[in-house]
Amino acid sequence: MTAPLPLPLPESFALQVRGYDREQVDERIDELLAEIRLLTADRDAAVTEAEHLARQLERARAGHAELSARVDRLCRTPADPAAVGDRVRHLLELAHAEADGIVATARERAAAIVREAEEDADRRTAEARARAHRIVDDARRRADRLAAIERRTADRLRRIDAFLAGAAALLDEQTPLRAVA
Repeated sequence: MTAPLPLPLPESFALQVRGYDREQVDERIDELLAEIRLLTADRDAAVTEAEHLARQLERARAGHAELSARVDRLCRTPADPAAVGDRVRHLLELAHAEADGIVATARERAAAIVREAEEDADRRTAEARARAHRIVDDARRRADRLAAIERRTADRLRRIDAFLAGAAALLDEQTPLRAVA
Protein backbone atom coordinates (compact mmCIF):
# COMPACT_ATOMS: atom_id res chain seq x y z
CA MET A 1 0.00 0.00 0.00
CA THR A 2 1.00 3.59 -0.30
CA ALA A 3 2.78 5.39 2.51
CA PRO A 4 1.27 8.73 3.40
CA LEU A 5 3.08 11.87 2.40
CA PRO A 6 5.02 13.45 5.25
CA LEU A 7 2.93 16.24 6.66
CA PRO A 8 3.08 19.11 6.70
CA LEU A 9 4.85 19.86 3.45
CA PRO A 10 6.89 23.02 3.54
CA GLU A 11 4.96 25.78 1.91
CA SER A 12 8.05 27.62 0.84
CA PHE A 13 11.77 27.19 0.79
CA ALA A 14 14.16 29.49 2.64
CA LEU A 15 15.50 32.30 0.50
CA GLN A 16 19.20 32.73 -0.08
CA VAL A 17 20.98 35.55 -1.69
CA ARG A 18 20.37 34.18 -5.12
CA GLY A 19 17.07 32.26 -4.69
CA TYR A 20 16.16 29.17 -2.65
CA ASP A 21 18.54 27.06 -0.65
CA ARG A 22 19.70 24.56 -3.21
CA GLU A 23 20.40 21.83 -0.69
CA GLN A 24 16.91 22.10 0.87
CA VAL A 25 15.27 21.96 -2.58
CA ASP A 26 17.33 18.91 -3.62
CA GLU A 27 16.38 17.10 -0.38
CA ARG A 28 12.68 17.83 -0.93
CA ILE A 29 12.86 16.67 -4.56
CA ASP A 30 14.61 13.48 -3.44
CA GLU A 31 11.85 12.91 -0.84
CA LEU A 32 9.15 13.49 -3.47
CA LEU A 33 10.85 11.19 -5.97
CA ALA A 34 11.10 8.48 -3.32
CA GLU A 35 7.42 8.99 -2.51
CA ILE A 36 6.57 8.78 -6.26
CA ARG A 37 8.60 5.56 -6.60
CA LEU A 38 6.80 4.13 -3.56
CA LEU A 39 3.39 5.17 -4.92
CA THR A 40 4.25 3.74 -8.34
CA ALA A 41 5.31 0.46 -6.79
CA ASP A 42 2.10 0.38 -4.72
CA ARG A 43 0.06 1.15 -7.83
CA ASP A 44 1.81 -1.58 -9.84
CA ALA A 45 1.28 -4.07 -7.00
CA ALA A 46 -2.40 -3.09 -6.79
CA VAL A 47 -2.83 -3.52 -10.56
CA THR A 48 -1.12 -6.93 -10.40
CA GLU A 49 -3.30 -7.93 -7.45
CA ALA A 50 -6.44 -6.72 -9.29
CA GLU A 51 -5.47 -8.76 -12.36
CA HIS A 52 -4.81 -11.80 -10.15
CA LEU A 53 -8.18 -11.34 -8.41
CA ALA A 54 -9.92 -10.92 -11.79
CA ARG A 55 -8.42 -14.24 -12.95
CA GLN A 56 -9.53 -15.90 -9.70
CA LEU A 57 -13.02 -14.45 -10.15
CA GLU A 58 -13.25 -15.84 -13.67
CA ARG A 59 -12.08 -19.27 -12.46
CA ALA A 60 -14.64 -19.11 -9.62
CA ARG A 61 -17.40 -18.16 -12.07
CA ALA A 62 -16.43 -21.02 -14.37
CA GLY A 63 -16.36 -23.39 -11.39
CA HIS A 64 -19.73 -22.09 -10.24
CA ALA A 65 -21.23 -22.64 -13.68
CA GLU A 66 -19.80 -26.17 -13.75
CA LEU A 67 -21.08 -26.94 -10.24
CA SER A 68 -24.52 -25.49 -11.07
CA ALA A 69 -24.71 -27.71 -14.15
CA ARG A 70 -23.63 -30.70 -12.07
CA VAL A 71 -26.24 -29.96 -9.38
CA ASP A 72 -28.92 -29.63 -12.06
CA ARG A 73 -27.84 -32.95 -13.58
CA LEU A 74 -27.81 -34.64 -10.16
CA CYS A 75 -31.25 -33.25 -9.31
CA ARG A 76 -32.72 -34.52 -12.57
CA THR A 77 -31.55 -38.11 -12.12
CA PRO A 78 -32.09 -40.11 -8.95
CA ALA A 79 -28.89 -40.82 -7.06
CA ASP A 80 -27.61 -44.36 -6.99
CA PRO A 81 -26.88 -45.22 -3.34
CA ALA A 82 -23.90 -47.35 -4.42
CA ALA A 83 -22.19 -44.33 -6.02
CA VAL A 84 -22.13 -42.09 -2.94
CA GLY A 85 -20.54 -42.10 0.52
CA ASP A 86 -21.97 -43.80 3.60
CA ARG A 87 -23.56 -40.70 5.08
CA VAL A 88 -25.18 -39.68 1.81
CA ARG A 89 -26.20 -43.31 1.20
CA HIS A 90 -27.88 -43.35 4.62
CA LEU A 91 -29.66 -40.07 3.84
CA LEU A 92 -30.79 -41.45 0.48
CA GLU A 93 -32.08 -44.62 2.13
CA LEU A 94 -34.01 -42.53 4.64
CA ALA A 95 -35.40 -40.39 1.82
CA HIS A 96 -36.40 -43.49 -0.16
CA ALA A 97 -38.06 -44.98 2.93
CA GLU A 98 -39.93 -41.73 3.57
CA ALA A 99 -40.94 -41.56 -0.09
CA ASP A 100 -42.17 -45.17 0.07
CA GLY A 101 -44.18 -44.30 3.18
CA ILE A 102 -45.69 -41.28 1.46
CA VAL A 103 -46.57 -43.37 -1.59
CA ALA A 104 -48.12 -46.09 0.60
CA THR A 105 -50.16 -43.50 2.51
CA ALA A 106 -51.28 -41.92 -0.75
CA ARG A 107 -52.31 -45.32 -2.12
CA GLU A 108 -54.27 -46.08 1.06
CA ARG A 109 -56.03 -42.72 0.86
CA ALA A 110 -56.76 -43.26 -2.82
CA ALA A 111 -58.16 -46.74 -2.10
CA ALA A 112 -60.34 -45.31 0.69
CA ILE A 113 -61.60 -42.57 -1.62
CA VAL A 114 -62.35 -45.16 -4.33
CA ARG A 115 -64.20 -47.35 -1.78
CA GLU A 116 -66.23 -44.39 -0.56
CA ALA A 117 -67.01 -43.37 -4.12
CA GLU A 118 -68.07 -46.91 -5.04
CA GLU A 119 -70.25 -47.17 -1.91
CA ASP A 120 -71.80 -43.79 -2.66
CA ALA A 121 -72.36 -44.80 -6.29
CA ASP A 122 -73.96 -48.10 -5.20
CA ARG A 123 -76.20 -46.30 -2.72
CA ARG A 124 -77.23 -43.70 -5.29
CA THR A 125 -77.81 -46.41 -7.91
CA ALA A 126 -80.04 -48.33 -5.48
CA GLU A 127 -81.95 -45.15 -4.62
CA ALA A 128 -82.34 -44.33 -8.32
CA ARG A 129 -83.58 -47.86 -9.09
CA ALA A 130 -86.10 -47.71 -6.23
CA ARG A 131 -87.30 -44.32 -7.43
CA ALA A 132 -87.52 -45.58 -11.01
CA HIS A 133 -89.57 -48.58 -9.84
CA ARG A 134 -91.91 -46.25 -7.92
CA ILE A 135 -92.30 -44.02 -10.98
CA VAL A 136 -92.96 -47.03 -13.22
CA ASP A 137 -95.47 -48.46 -10.72
CA ASP A 138 -97.23 -45.08 -10.46
CA ALA A 139 -97.30 -44.83 -14.24
CA ARG A 140 -98.77 -48.33 -14.55
CA ARG A 141 -101.47 -47.53 -11.97
CA ARG A 142 -102.33 -44.32 -13.82
CA ALA A 143 -102.35 -46.18 -17.12
CA ASP A 144 -104.63 -48.83 -15.61
CA ARG A 145 -106.99 -46.13 -14.23
CA LEU A 146 -107.01 -44.33 -17.57
CA ALA A 147 -107.64 -47.61 -19.39
CA ALA A 148 -110.56 -48.37 -17.03
CA ILE A 149 -111.94 -44.85 -17.56
CA GLU A 150 -111.49 -45.27 -21.30
CA ARG A 151 -113.33 -48.62 -21.24
CA ARG A 152 -116.19 -47.14 -19.19
CA THR A 153 -116.34 -44.12 -21.49
CA ALA A 154 -116.32 -46.37 -24.58
CA ASP A 155 -119.06 -48.50 -23.06
CA ARG A 156 -121.16 -45.41 -22.31
CA LEU A 157 -120.54 -44.08 -25.81
CA ARG A 158 -121.70 -47.40 -27.30
CA ARG A 159 -124.82 -47.28 -25.14
CA ILE A 160 -125.47 -43.66 -26.11
CA ASP A 161 -124.93 -44.54 -29.78
CA ALA A 162 -127.34 -47.47 -29.45
CA PHE A 163 -129.88 -45.25 -27.68
CA LEU A 164 -129.53 -42.56 -30.33
CA ALA A 165 -129.82 -45.16 -33.09
CA GLY A 166 -132.98 -46.53 -31.45
CA ALA A 167 -134.38 -43.03 -31.03
CA ALA A 168 -133.64 -42.23 -34.65
CA ALA A 169 -135.36 -45.44 -35.77
CA LEU A 170 -138.40 -44.57 -33.71
CA LEU A 171 -138.55 -41.15 -35.18
CA ASP A 172 -138.26 -42.54 -38.65
CA GLU A 173 -141.13 -44.97 -38.03
CA GLN A 174 -143.55 -42.39 -36.75
CA THR A 175 -145.61 -40.49 -39.16
CA PRO A 176 -144.77 -37.00 -39.52
CA LEU A 177 -147.13 -34.59 -37.93
CA ARG A 178 -149.05 -32.49 -40.26
CA ALA A 179 -148.98 -28.91 -39.94
CA VAL A 180 -152.13 -27.53 -38.38
CA ALA A 181 -153.67 -24.92 -40.39
